[in-house]
Amino acid sequence: MAVLAGPAAVFGVKVAHPRDEDGYLAYLAQYGDPDTSGPVPVLPPAADLIAEGDAACDWLGEQPYALWRTDPKYRYSALYDRHRQNDAGREPRWGTAPPGTGNVTTAAWSYLCAAEWELRQPRHRPWAPPSD
Repeated sequence: MAVLAGPAAVFGVKVAHPRDEDGYLAYLAQYGDPDTSGPVPVLPPAADLIAEGDAACDWLGEQPYALWRTDPKYRYSALYDRHRQNDAGREPRWGTAPPGTGNVTTAAWSYLCAAEWELRQPRHRPWAPPSD
């Protein structure tokens, strides 16, 4: 029975954090301009935006689960920085126009693959002393 607990927990996280393409596109429309963190007047085609977001999610999916490890390398900012380094110099499908790739990553991890981020967040053991 314990063998099923892990897959059941992962399934539960995925059910609790469904993919939300509309939320993703709305976020990019509202906050996608990397210069102002404001609205983008005209978004690139949705298919291109979703493909770029899926690429960010694929990269996240290759990262290890943090579980109860609280090392700084498992924190959001460290993952985000590693992802940005991985994509350094690569332009999105729509070129240099907004939204920026950083905004795409943030939106993708929040809306397209929120379950993947949830599974990679560091967790503090309730009985352990705080590490921060």
